[in-house]
Amino acid sequence: MSLMKYAIVILGGAADALTDNPDQQTPLETAKAPTLKRMGEAGRLGQARMLPDGVEPGADTALMALLGYDPARRYTGRAPLTAAGLGIDVPADAWAMHLSLISAPSATLAAYDDEVLPAAEAQTIVRDLLPVLDLPGAVVHPGTGAMHLLIDPDSDWSPVVAAPPSMILNQPIREHLPVGEAPGERLQQLIAQSAVALTEHEINTARLEMNETPVTHLWPWGLGTTPTLRSWAERFGKAAAVISPDPSVRGLATLAGLDALDPPTGDDLAGTLVRMGADAVDAVNLYDLVIVHADAPARAGLDGNAADKADAIRLIDEHILAPVEHALGARGEHRLMATPLHATPADLRRDTADPVPFVITGYKMAGVVERAVTEASAEACDLKVPYGYELMEFFLKSGVR
Repeated sequence: MSLMKYAIVILGGAADALTDNPDQQTPLETAKAPTLKRMGEAGRLGQARMLPDGVEPGADTALMALLGYDPARRYTGRAPLTAAGLGIDVPADAWAMHLSLISAPSATLAAYDDEVLPAAEAQTIVRDLLPVLDLPGAVVHPGTGAMHLLIDPDSDWSPVVAAPPSMILNQPIREHLPVGEAPGERLQQLIAQSAVALTEHEINTARLEMNETPVTHLWPWGLGTTPTLRSWAERFGKAAAVISPDPSVRGLATLAGLDALDPPTGDDLAGTLVRMGADAVDAVNLYDLVIVHADAPARAGLDGNAADKADAIRLIDEHILAPVEHALGARGEHRLMATPLHATPADLRRDTADPVPFVITGYKMAGVVERAVTEASAEACDLKVPYGYELMEFFLKSGVR
């Protein structure tokens, strides 16, 4: 079996919350996904609880579990993973944090990041706010969306608990301010100081004159130091690559010793997924395992759009899952897994740690009963993985000589 090929296609955030209402279907139930349907009919369906209690749900934490690392022990925060994915150096013992620009004009979080500002204006504001932050040794790396990063080599932020904006949309920000001894109070002061500075910022003045959404606060979150991870290749004896548009996912892959391939871009979602599928097919020929992370369903879930979420599942099925399945079949013995990795219910507009379905086809993975790859079917099946970090071992080694 040394020549067997493996691939995992992550339909990021495709899972939704289970419901008792028979008239309310989830995007996985409504999506036209013939490849996923065929996998459910031919393969082994299971349910995995990727994240333990107390671990913040998201693509980065769930992927850490999928790769076989216990996030309860190894996860340190999203910002250092994002930094690694963007090629930004975080010195040993230095802290990284995300800086998001939010709009909460009535003290309730109404919008954040790309929903508020064009990238150039956001970068200008982040640079202008650095002197206000009163962190003498810190360096800010402006980016796009939530990709503004602050690297602080001089402070210890370990007591801090800070919520990402995506988890508190439409909620009062006062109830979700960073907490944790003196460092938490320091971040609360930083947020308050940013609010004062932004009131008179020229970009905000111009936006208010044009009746556009103002930026009201700088919001720190995702704080952490760079995690130490045992080499994935040493643990599993295989060469692997990850394709993802999420820099935190690429950063985690890099820190674990996997190859993080440059994410393709297209003119629209379909064009991007076509290129991602083609890159995945090429990678199948070069690596023992290829992991493709398509996050369009999660983004639709965060937007609260169930119809777009179902359509994103359809496009991933057509442009990534189908060609990867074909490429694996052409190489001989193989295994293919499809999984949402985490749930992003459209009605909640945030990621959750709910258990998710997975399906595996290929070598010694024929199912006894044909099942749909849905939340309800996975809940009813007998293959349960209570610790997500054990799923990789099962996928790569179960029944393999």
